[in-house]
Amino acid sequence: MHDNPQRILPFLAPLLLCACSLVLPGLPGDSSGGDDTTDPPPQPAYTSHVIGYGNCFRNLDQDVLAGFDLIILEAEGLSDLAPRFREKAILYFDMWGKSCHTDSLRHWPEWQPAPGEIGQPKIVLNDEVYCYRFDDAHVQSFLGWIEDFLAEHGSDVRGVFLDDFAYDRDWWSGDPADKDVVWGPMDGRPGWREEPGTWNVERVEAIEDGASVLVAQYCGPDGLLVTNGNGKRLATTRRFAENVGNPNSETWDRLEVPGVDERRYIRRGDFLQVNGVGASGTWGDWTVTDAGHGLENLERAAALAIQRGCSVGLSYGESPREGGSQYQLFLPPVHSEGTWPDYFAEIEDQLPGSDF
Repeated sequence: MHDNPQRILPFLAPLLLCACSLVLPGLPGDSSGGDDTTDPPPQPAYTSHVIGYGNCFRNLDQDVLAGFDLIILEAEGLSDLAPRFREKAILYFDMWGKSCHTDSLRHWPEWQPAPGEIGQPKIVLNDEVYCYRFDDAHVQSFLGWIEDFLAEHGSDVRGVFLDDFAYDRDWWSGDPADKDVVWGPMDGRPGWREEPGTWNVERVEAIEDGASVLVAQYCGPDGLLVTNGNGKRLATTRRFAENVGNPNSETWDRLEVPGVDERRYIRRGDFLQVNGVGASGTWGDWTVTDAGHGLENLERAAALAIQRGCSVGLSYGESPREGGSQYQLFLPPVHSEGTWPDYFAEIEDQLPGSDF
């Protein structure tokens, strides 16, 4: 995930949903009738997720992760993640590029090589993305990277997150000549100049098809394929809606109202990310931005999650006071200062078949 507002989260199959069986620690049951019988703790009404970058887990008290159902993370994060949480891990891939040209200094198992490590030139777009040459061979290589890692670790993790999942990135800043190198006509097909917006459709669809098969094969029937972007088309793929309420990306009408934007309309099992907490990172410090009021957006996301069986994530709505990524906020649904809206609500009104 990335904080550049121009990279709609360039970074994050069926999913755990509302009536999940998670039993959170520290939630005592209520005694009744004056006997020793203890009622079971309340069950969450929707699923939660959290995002982790880099080495964010290394110095974290990872007990906090017990409060989340799913964890979207990069390769370094997986290497630091406590084994007991690996079953929650969703592995971050980006088919367009990486944040470096080489990964020569890494000290952890990497699942996606940087362009320089496969002999490709240093082409930087949008100030921070080292891009791959996006030809047919890249599709096969990219799916091979996913399969190589899942073949060894797929049974330990929950699934795959595909960032920047759209048919083009034409709006990324950069020299048009550099774009020609990585997005020009290849394999007898047009490039970004010839057919803006549609030149890469077949390749992106092939990646979704292939990744879906690999997740099912190696992660099992509960494996998740989550995409951040509007290129998703398979019913089993879960879409990630970033910064919900933001008029530049995930406005509420596009998410909630059928027919407004079918590519972004939230369906069962999708992920809703609320960027709504202020710089302190504490409960009650809410931002008021173009996306709206942070708490109001969280309430709206919770209601939508209950209705449609979605997952909800919470992150900063502005740069954290202590630095780091806006998406790196470890404030679980149940914490010392409060509880996320309607987290233990009744779910009789949930849409049919919303649990997977």
